[in-house]
Amino acid sequence: MRFNPIEKFKKAEHGGLSVEAVLAVPMLVWVILATFVFWDGFRTINVAQKATFTVADMLSRETVEIDNNYLTAVHETFDYLAGETGGNALRVTVVTKIQDPVTNIEEMQLVWSEGVGGLSGYDDLTILQNRLPDIAVGDQMIVVESEQNWAPAFTVGLANYRFRDVAITRPRFAPQLVWDDGSTT
Repeated sequence: MRFNPIEKFKKAEHGGLSVEAVLAVPMLVWVILATFVFWDGFRTINVAQKATFTVADMLSRETVEIDNNYLTAVHETFDYLAGETGGNALRVTVVTKIQDPVTNIEEMQLVWSEGVGGLSGYDDLTILQNRLPDIAVGDQMIVVESEQNWAPAFTVGLANYRFRDVAITRPRFAPQLVWDDGSTT
């Protein structure tokens, strides 16, 4: 019988666990890290949505005029609720539905729009128009839009992302939400 090292290598069974570990452990580590990153992303989305709805609910309960200081405080509240400071932005837009007395055509009209944290207010409703629900003539709705940056903790195939949420509500205890721009009128 001749010594054949290839045959001996093919029949050998020791060290198989080491080879399997070398192949499986990196994949297992990646799966654990990816699970953590995906969970963190969904947690961030969920918290940002809840913070946006909380801010919208706060604004819907206001019975007095709000101003830039109030909006800055609302932005700080959003930062606190979202658990992230910096990189968050808010825009509050108030829309009403009017009926033209001459043509009897009903249309949405921008009452005011202000942003904080990097978002500016709208000049008109062209961007927002298709996303608004229908309301009765004379009613107002408050549209709160938020944006929050998210970066994955590990590189597992996801890039940095900016989550955007929208909450729409009606004023509750007053017929309208009024913006005080500092003018006397």
